[in-house]
Amino acid sequence: MENPPQAIPGSSSAAVAALELRIGAQTDVGKVRDQNEDRVLVFDLKRFRELSAVGTETASLRRPGVLLVVADGMGGMSGGETASQMCVENLLTLFLEKLDAPGDGGRVDAQQTLGDAVRETNDLIYSRATADMKLHGMGTTLTAAFLEDDRMCVAQVGDSRAYLLRDSEMQQLTRDQTLLASLKEQGKLPPGGLGKRWKNMLLQAVGAQENLQVAMSEANLRPGDWMMLCSDGLHGPVEEADLAAILRGNGSPSEKAKALTVRANENGGPDNVSVIVCEVVAAPPAGSQGEAR
Repeated sequence: MENPPQAIPGSSSAAVAALELRIGAQTDVGKVRDQNEDRVLVFDLKRFRELSAVGTETASLRRPGVLLVVADGMGGMSGGETASQMCVENLLTLFLEKLDAPGDGGRVDAQQTLGDAVRETNDLIYSRATADMKLHGMGTTLTAAFLEDDRMCVAQVGDSRAYLLRDSEMQQLTRDQTLLASLKEQGKLPPGGLGKRWKNMLLQAVGAQENLQVAMSEANLRPGDWMMLCSDGLHGPVEEADLAAILRGNGSPSEKAKALTVRANENGGPDNVSVIVCEVVAAPPAGSQGEAR
């Protein structure tokens, strides 16, 4: 059964006239892997272009908003790299197509639109994997966030994560779709825990099975919020308290994204590391020089 949309705790806030997003991103191979199978995407729909992962960029959240994606590929040979690349490319294309076809009200349902785009992306990757034995079993985790005006909706599959830092309090917005997380939620975790093989086992991934359950959540945004999307190469080796401390610290979004990546590598860098860090700020008055274009 499809996971119903969930409101993110602490998400209620008064709507604001206009918001901007300051964005920084990093992706790194880590200290152990030979290649980077992670992919990140920051796409400014208003200016209709992908933003660089180097340096801090600013994007308006006025309609049509911003799409953020972190995908962590898995699979033998080039499977993981292929799956994550197909994921970000097809998700963007499908999402943009659906935004161009709003309902009778002239405005799309962001939750439905993003969820449908993820499911159709899953179908494309699954078809490619079943048609090519070299890519059989490939898949990718996915955490995608669509931000428009003062709203955000998040789609999640696998164990990449989204976090919100508000008033110095850190909240994990997503639930890991892993065997370990499932057993913990059910209170069935063995006393000795799980071995490494089972601890990291995903219950589902984009492209790895025909039918996909996309976990959806939503929140309102307000100035002062910080958000982070990341692969398990970051939240695995770095404790949540350390993640929060870096987000609370001084620095631009790009500086914090780099600091988080450095910390993951200092802690062994056992996997590829990908992170998008965002700060929500009030937009300058329309027409002023500082407004994002």
